[in-house]
Amino acid sequence: MRIVLAALFLLTCVSIARAEIMIGIAGPMSGQNAAFGAELRNGVSGAISAINATGGINGEPLALVEADDACDARRAVDVAKELISKDVRLVVGHFCSSPALAAAPTYAAAGVLMITPSAIAPELTSNSLWNVFRTTGREDLQADLAAARIKLQKQDAEVLLVSDGQADTQALVTRFRSALSQAKFVTVKPGDVKIADDPALLTAQSAYIALQSVDAAIVAKELRRLNPNIVLYGPDFLQSEIFGNRAEAAADGTLLTFLGDLLPKADARRAGQLLNTEGATLAAFAAIEVFAAAAKARSVNDSKAMAAWLSGGNEVQTIIGPLRFNASGDLQQQPYVWYRWQGGSLKPDTTTR
Repeated sequence: MRIVLAALFLLTCVSIARAEIMIGIAGPMSGQNAAFGAELRNGVSGAISAINATGGINGEPLALVEADDACDARRAVDVAKELISKDVRLVVGHFCSSPALAAAPTYAAAGVLMITPSAIAPELTSNSLWNVFRTTGREDLQADLAAARIKLQKQDAEVLLVSDGQADTQALVTRFRSALSQAKFVTVKPGDVKIADDPALLTAQSAYIALQSVDAAIVAKELRRLNPNIVLYGPDFLQSEIFGNRAEAAADGTLLTFLGDLLPKADARRAGQLLNTEGATLAAFAAIEVFAAAAKARSVNDSKAMAAWLSGGNEVQTIIGPLRFNASGDLQQQPYVWYRWQGGSLKPDTTTR
Protein backbone atom coordinates (compact mmCIF):
# COMPACT_ATOMS: atom_id res chain seq x y z
CA MET A 1 0.00 0.00 0.00
CA ARG A 2 2.83 2.37 0.90
CA ILE A 3 4.49 1.62 -2.42
CA VAL A 4 1.27 2.44 -4.25
CA LEU A 5 0.87 5.70 -2.33
CA ALA A 6 4.49 6.64 -2.99
CA ALA A 7 4.03 5.98 -6.68
CA LEU A 8 0.87 8.10 -6.74
CA PHE A 9 2.73 10.88 -4.95
CA LEU A 10 5.52 10.82 -7.52
CA LEU A 11 3.02 10.85 -10.37
CA THR A 12 1.25 13.80 -8.77
CA CYS A 13 4.53 15.71 -8.49
CA VAL A 14 5.32 15.06 -12.13
CA SER A 15 1.83 16.15 -13.11
CA ILE A 16 2.22 19.40 -11.18
CA ALA A 17 5.60 20.09 -12.75
CA ARG A 18 4.23 19.50 -16.22
CA ALA A 19 1.23 21.71 -15.48
CA GLU A 20 3.40 24.79 -15.11
CA ILE A 21 3.02 27.22 -17.98
CA MET A 22 6.50 28.43 -18.85
CA ILE A 23 6.88 32.12 -19.63
CA GLY A 24 10.11 33.35 -21.16
CA ILE A 25 11.65 36.79 -21.07
CA ALA A 26 14.38 37.81 -23.50
CA GLY A 27 16.47 40.92 -23.21
CA PRO A 28 19.72 42.32 -21.84
CA MET A 29 19.73 40.55 -18.50
CA SER A 30 23.38 41.41 -17.78
CA GLY A 31 25.99 43.92 -18.85
CA GLN A 32 25.66 47.64 -19.45
CA ASN A 33 21.99 47.39 -20.48
CA ALA A 34 20.95 45.12 -17.63
CA ALA A 35 18.61 47.81 -16.27
CA PHE A 36 16.37 47.19 -19.28
CA GLY A 37 16.33 43.46 -18.58
CA ALA A 38 15.41 44.25 -14.98
CA GLU A 39 12.35 46.12 -16.26
CA LEU A 40 11.20 42.98 -18.08
CA ARG A 41 11.87 40.80 -15.03
CA ASN A 42 10.10 43.18 -12.65
CA GLY A 43 6.98 43.53 -14.77
CA VAL A 44 6.67 39.87 -15.77
CA SER A 45 7.42 38.43 -12.33
CA GLY A 46 4.94 40.84 -10.76
CA ALA A 47 2.20 39.79 -13.18
CA ILE A 48 3.00 36.08 -12.72
CA SER A 49 2.74 36.44 -8.95
CA ALA A 50 -0.60 38.24 -9.26
CA ILE A 51 -2.05 35.64 -11.65
CA ASN A 52 -0.75 32.69 -9.66
CA ALA A 53 -2.28 34.16 -6.51
CA THR A 54 -5.70 33.86 -8.15
CA GLY A 55 -5.23 30.29 -9.36
CA GLY A 56 -3.06 30.75 -12.43
CA ILE A 57 -4.56 30.12 -15.86
CA ASN A 58 -7.34 27.58 -15.58
CA GLY A 59 -5.68 26.18 -12.47
CA GLU A 60 -2.19 25.97 -13.97
CA PRO A 61 0.54 28.18 -12.43
CA LEU A 62 2.93 30.29 -14.47
CA ALA A 63 6.70 29.98 -14.12
CA LEU A 64 9.42 32.30 -15.37
CA VAL A 65 12.54 31.46 -17.39
CA GLU A 66 15.05 34.12 -18.48
CA ALA A 67 17.37 34.39 -21.48
CA ASP A 68 20.04 37.01 -22.05
CA ASP A 69 20.35 38.35 -25.60
CA ALA A 70 22.46 41.41 -24.64
CA CYS A 71 20.33 43.38 -27.14
CA ASP A 72 22.39 41.63 -29.82
CA ALA A 73 20.61 40.44 -32.95
CA ARG A 74 23.34 37.85 -33.56
CA ARG A 75 22.47 36.11 -30.28
CA ALA A 76 18.72 36.36 -30.71
CA VAL A 77 18.06 33.15 -32.63
CA ASP A 78 20.15 31.08 -30.20
CA VAL A 79 18.26 32.67 -27.31
CA ALA A 80 14.97 31.87 -29.04
CA LYS A 81 15.97 28.22 -29.48
CA GLU A 82 17.03 28.06 -25.84
CA LEU A 83 13.63 29.30 -24.66
CA ILE A 84 11.76 27.02 -27.05
CA SER A 85 13.70 24.04 -25.70
CA LYS A 86 12.31 24.91 -22.26
CA ASP A 87 8.74 24.66 -23.60
CA VAL A 88 7.80 28.31 -23.20
CA ARG A 89 4.32 29.25 -24.36
CA LEU A 90 5.05 32.97 -24.43
CA VAL A 91 8.13 35.15 -24.74
CA VAL A 92 7.91 38.67 -23.36
CA GLY A 93 10.53 40.53 -25.40
CA HIS A 94 12.84 40.86 -26.99
CA PHE A 95 13.55 44.21 -25.42
CA CYS A 96 15.44 45.73 -28.37
CA SER A 97 14.07 45.84 -31.90
CA SER A 98 16.94 44.17 -33.75
CA PRO A 99 16.92 40.95 -31.70
CA ALA A 100 13.13 40.95 -31.73
CA LEU A 101 13.14 41.04 -35.53
CA ALA A 102 15.75 38.28 -35.70
CA ALA A 103 14.01 35.94 -33.25
CA ALA A 104 10.34 36.38 -34.17
CA PRO A 105 10.30 33.91 -37.13
CA THR A 106 11.91 31.21 -34.95
CA TYR A 107 9.15 31.57 -32.37
CA ALA A 108 6.51 31.52 -35.12
CA ALA A 109 7.88 28.28 -36.53
CA ALA A 110 7.76 26.71 -33.06
CA GLY A 111 4.23 27.93 -32.32
CA VAL A 112 5.27 30.36 -29.58
CA LEU A 113 3.62 33.73 -28.97
CA MET A 114 5.85 36.79 -28.63
CA ILE A 115 4.69 40.02 -26.99
CA THR A 116 7.21 42.83 -26.78
CA PRO A 117 6.70 45.71 -24.34
CA SER A 118 9.47 47.84 -25.83
CA ALA A 119 10.50 47.08 -29.44
CA ILE A 120 9.01 49.77 -31.69
CA ALA A 121 10.48 48.86 -35.11
CA PRO A 122 7.67 48.95 -37.71
CA GLU A 123 8.94 45.83 -39.49
CA LEU A 124 8.18 43.70 -36.46
CA THR A 125 4.45 43.79 -37.15
CA SER A 126 4.72 44.35 -40.89
CA ASN A 127 6.12 40.92 -41.72
CA SER A 128 2.81 39.04 -41.53
CA LEU A 129 3.92 36.88 -38.60
CA TRP A 130 0.88 35.48 -36.82
CA ASN A 131 2.55 35.31 -33.38
CA VAL A 132 3.86 38.85 -32.78
CA PHE A 133 2.16 41.49 -30.63
CA ARG A 134 3.35 44.52 -28.72
CA THR A 135 2.11 46.45 -25.73
CA THR A 136 4.05 49.54 -26.76
CA GLY A 137 3.87 51.90 -29.71
CA ARG A 138 4.92 51.32 -33.30
CA GLU A 139 7.42 53.96 -34.33
CA ASP A 140 6.17 54.89 -37.79
CA LEU A 141 2.59 55.43 -36.62
CA GLN A 142 3.80 58.72 -35.14
CA ALA A 143 3.69 60.04 -38.71
CA ASP A 144 0.00 59.14 -38.93
CA LEU A 145 -0.68 61.10 -35.74
CA ALA A 146 1.17 64.13 -37.07
CA ALA A 147 -0.60 64.01 -40.43
CA ALA A 148 -3.98 63.76 -38.71
CA ARG A 149 -3.18 66.75 -36.50
CA ILE A 150 -1.95 68.82 -39.45
CA LYS A 151 -5.25 68.10 -41.23
CA LEU A 152 -7.24 68.92 -38.09
CA GLN A 153 -5.47 72.26 -37.78
CA LYS A 154 -6.05 72.90 -41.51
CA GLN A 155 -2.31 73.29 -42.07
CA ASP A 156 -2.18 70.76 -44.92
CA ALA A 157 -2.70 73.10 -47.87
CA GLU A 158 1.05 73.67 -48.04
CA VAL A 159 3.06 71.16 -46.04
CA LEU A 160 6.70 70.08 -46.19
CA LEU A 161 8.19 66.70 -45.39
CA VAL A 162 11.90 66.95 -44.59
CA SER A 163 14.08 63.85 -44.36
CA ASP A 164 17.43 62.40 -45.40
CA GLY A 165 16.52 59.10 -47.04
CA GLN A 166 18.18 57.06 -44.28
CA ALA A 167 16.80 53.72 -43.13
CA ASP A 168 15.97 54.92 -39.60
CA THR A 169 13.56 57.54 -40.94
CA GLN A 170 12.23 55.81 -44.06
CA ALA A 171 9.23 54.20 -42.35
CA LEU A 172 8.13 57.58 -40.98
CA VAL A 173 8.48 59.14 -44.43
CA THR A 174 6.45 56.39 -46.07
CA ARG A 175 3.60 56.70 -43.57
CA PHE A 176 3.52 60.49 -43.75
CA ARG A 177 3.50 60.54 -47.56
CA SER A 178 0.71 57.98 -47.54
CA ALA A 179 -1.39 60.13 -45.22
CA LEU A 180 -0.54 63.49 -46.87
CA SER A 181 0.31 62.74 -50.49
CA GLN A 182 0.39 66.44 -51.38
CA ALA A 183 3.31 67.14 -49.02
CA LYS A 184 6.37 68.56 -50.77
CA PHE A 185 9.31 66.25 -50.08
CA VAL A 186 12.53 68.06 -49.16
CA THR A 187 15.66 65.87 -49.01
CA VAL A 188 18.74 66.86 -47.04
CA LYS A 189 22.15 65.24 -46.76
CA PRO A 190 22.74 63.55 -43.39
CA GLY A 191 25.49 65.25 -41.43
CA ASP A 192 25.80 68.09 -43.94
CA VAL A 193 22.38 69.70 -43.97
CA LYS A 194 21.70 72.46 -46.48
CA ILE A 195 18.24 73.66 -47.47
CA ALA A 196 18.02 74.39 -51.18
CA ASP A 197 16.27 77.59 -52.29
CA ASP A 198 12.63 76.85 -52.98
CA PRO A 199 9.64 79.24 -52.96
CA ALA A 200 7.62 76.55 -51.14
CA LEU A 201 9.79 77.06 -48.06
CA LEU A 202 8.59 80.65 -47.78
CA THR A 203 4.87 79.90 -47.86
CA ALA A 204 4.49 76.46 -46.25
CA GLN A 205 2.07 76.34 -43.33
CA SER A 206 3.64 73.31 -41.66
CA ALA A 207 6.58 70.91 -41.87
CA TYR A 208 7.20 67.40 -40.59
CA ILE A 209 10.90 66.90 -39.79
CA ALA A 210 11.78 63.21 -39.98
CA LEU A 211 15.42 63.55 -38.96
CA GLN A 212 17.70 62.70 -36.07
CA SER A 213 18.09 65.46 -33.48
CA VAL A 214 21.25 67.25 -34.72
CA ASP A 215 20.16 67.56 -38.34
CA ALA A 216 16.60 68.32 -37.25
CA ALA A 217 17.88 71.29 -35.24
CA ILE A 218 19.69 72.70 -38.27
CA VAL A 219 16.57 72.32 -40.41
CA ALA A 220 14.37 73.92 -37.75
CA LYS A 221 16.61 76.99 -37.56
CA GLU A 222 16.70 77.38 -41.33
CA LEU A 223 12.96 76.95 -41.78
CA ARG A 224 12.23 79.46 -39.02
CA ARG A 225 14.64 81.93 -40.64
CA LEU A 226 12.92 81.63 -44.00
CA ASN A 227 9.36 81.31 -42.71
CA PRO A 228 8.86 82.47 -39.08
CA ASN A 229 5.19 81.40 -39.00
CA ILE A 230 5.69 77.80 -40.11
CA VAL A 231 4.48 75.17 -37.62
CA LEU A 232 7.05 72.42 -37.05
CA TYR A 233 6.20 68.80 -36.24
CA GLY A 234 8.38 65.78 -35.62
CA PRO A 235 8.72 62.28 -34.14
CA ASP A 236 10.39 61.29 -30.88
CA PHE A 237 13.86 61.97 -32.32
CA LEU A 238 13.15 65.62 -31.48
CA GLN A 239 12.61 65.03 -27.77
CA SER A 240 16.38 65.01 -27.25
CA GLU A 241 17.95 67.93 -25.38
CA ILE A 242 20.39 68.06 -28.28
CA PHE A 243 17.57 69.27 -30.53
CA GLY A 244 16.40 71.86 -28.01
CA ASN A 245 19.90 73.18 -27.31
CA ARG A 246 21.03 73.34 -30.93
CA ALA A 247 17.81 74.69 -32.40
CA GLU A 248 17.71 77.36 -29.67
CA ALA A 249 14.75 79.74 -30.13
CA ALA A 250 13.79 77.97 -33.36
CA ALA A 251 12.70 74.97 -31.28
CA ASP A 252 9.94 76.99 -29.62
CA GLY A 253 6.51 75.77 -30.68
CA THR A 254 7.80 72.56 -32.26
CA LEU A 255 5.28 69.77 -31.68
CA LEU A 256 6.38 66.16 -31.36
CA THR A 257 5.13 62.77 -30.30
CA PHE A 258 6.71 60.23 -28.00
CA LEU A 259 5.59 57.41 -25.76
CA GLY A 260 3.58 58.65 -22.81
CA ASP A 261 4.19 57.78 -19.18
CA LEU A 262 2.12 54.70 -18.37
CA LEU A 263 2.11 55.23 -14.61
CA PRO A 264 -0.79 57.75 -14.54
CA LYS A 265 -2.91 55.15 -16.37
CA ALA A 266 -1.86 52.26 -14.14
CA ASP A 267 -3.89 50.51 -11.47
CA ALA A 268 -2.38 52.09 -8.36
CA ARG A 269 -2.76 49.04 -6.12
CA ARG A 270 -0.99 46.62 -8.45
CA ALA A 271 1.63 49.14 -9.55
CA GLY A 272 2.38 49.87 -5.89
CA GLN A 273 3.37 46.24 -5.34
CA LEU A 274 6.15 46.36 -7.95
CA LEU A 275 9.75 47.17 -7.09
CA ASN A 276 9.53 50.08 -9.54
CA THR A 277 7.49 51.11 -12.55
CA GLU A 278 10.24 52.41 -14.78
CA GLY A 279 10.52 52.06 -18.55
CA ALA A 280 8.91 48.92 -19.95
CA THR A 281 7.92 47.47 -16.56
CA LEU A 282 4.20 48.19 -16.77
CA ALA A 283 3.97 47.22 -20.45
CA ALA A 284 5.69 43.92 -19.58
CA PHE A 285 3.18 43.31 -16.78
CA ALA A 286 0.38 44.00 -19.27
CA ALA A 287 1.87 41.50 -21.73
CA ILE A 288 1.30 38.68 -19.24
CA GLU A 289 -2.28 39.81 -18.68
CA VAL A 290 -2.84 39.83 -22.44
CA PHE A 291 -1.53 36.28 -22.70
CA ALA A 292 -3.64 35.12 -19.74
CA ALA A 293 -6.81 36.60 -21.22
CA ALA A 294 -6.21 34.91 -24.57
CA ALA A 295 -5.39 31.58 -22.91
CA LYS A 296 -8.59 31.69 -20.89
CA ALA A 297 -10.64 32.68 -23.94
CA ARG A 298 -9.16 29.93 -26.09
CA SER A 299 -6.56 27.39 -24.93
CA VAL A 300 -3.04 27.77 -23.63
CA ASN A 301 -2.16 24.80 -25.86
CA ASP A 302 -3.39 26.52 -29.03
CA SER A 303 -1.19 29.54 -29.68
CA LYS A 304 -2.66 30.28 -33.10
CA ALA A 305 -6.17 30.38 -31.68
CA MET A 306 -5.00 32.75 -28.96
CA ALA A 307 -3.29 34.96 -31.55
CA ALA A 308 -6.43 35.04 -33.69
CA TRP A 309 -8.50 36.02 -30.65
CA LEU A 310 -6.14 38.90 -29.85
CA SER A 311 -5.78 40.16 -33.41
CA GLY A 312 -9.56 40.05 -33.72
CA GLY A 313 -9.77 43.16 -31.53
CA ASN A 314 -10.99 41.58 -28.30
CA GLU A 315 -10.50 43.89 -25.33
CA VAL A 316 -8.15 42.90 -22.52
CA GLN A 317 -8.20 44.59 -19.12
CA THR A 318 -4.64 45.24 -18.00
CA ILE A 319 -2.68 47.13 -15.37
CA ILE A 320 -2.41 50.04 -17.85
CA GLY A 321 -6.06 49.98 -18.87
CA PRO A 322 -8.00 48.24 -21.63
CA LEU A 323 -5.98 47.14 -24.66
CA ARG A 324 -7.10 46.03 -28.10
CA PHE A 325 -4.93 44.81 -30.97
CA ASN A 326 -5.40 45.09 -34.70
CA ALA A 327 -4.78 42.38 -37.28
CA SER A 328 -1.05 43.14 -37.43
CA GLY A 329 -0.54 42.81 -33.68
CA ASP A 330 -0.23 46.51 -32.95
CA LEU A 331 -2.27 48.36 -30.37
CA GLN A 332 -5.39 49.94 -31.81
CA GLN A 333 -4.86 52.95 -29.56
CA GLN A 334 -1.26 54.11 -29.88
CA PRO A 335 0.36 55.23 -26.59
CA TYR A 336 2.08 58.28 -28.09
CA VAL A 337 1.37 61.71 -26.64
CA TRP A 338 2.03 65.25 -27.82
CA TYR A 339 4.72 67.50 -26.39
CA ARG A 340 5.82 71.01 -27.30
CA TRP A 341 9.19 72.74 -27.05
CA GLN A 342 8.74 76.05 -25.27
CA GLY A 343 11.34 78.31 -23.66
CA GLY A 344 14.04 75.68 -23.93
CA SER A 345 11.95 73.00 -22.21
CA LEU A 346 9.80 70.15 -23.42
CA LYS A 347 6.29 70.35 -21.99
CA PRO A 348 3.05 68.39 -22.44
CA ASP A 349 0.97 69.98 -25.14
CA THR A 350 -2.50 70.91 -23.92
CA THR A 351 -3.84 72.47 -27.11
CA THR A 352 -6.34 70.76 -29.39
CA ARG A 353 -5.23 67.27 -30.37
